[in-house]
Amino acid sequence: MHIFTKKFAGQSILSWVFQIILIWIAWGVHDGSLPKNVTTITFAAVVLLLIYWSFSLDRKRSNSK
Repeated sequence: MHIFTKKFAGQSILSWVFQIILIWIAWGVHDGSLPKNVTTITFAAVVLLLIYWSFSLDRKRSNSK
């Protein structure tokens, strides 16, 4: 789990993973491989909240150093 907290381009690897997942969801909806329904929107919203959570953790770690 320590590898996910390492910084890359100012963000943790965990933040990058969540952002790539969100891009993958958006691309899938655009291509039509993922349906445009409440489940997809809910999953995207959860990933978005996880992105904000990981940014918050990054900020806490940088302030504590």
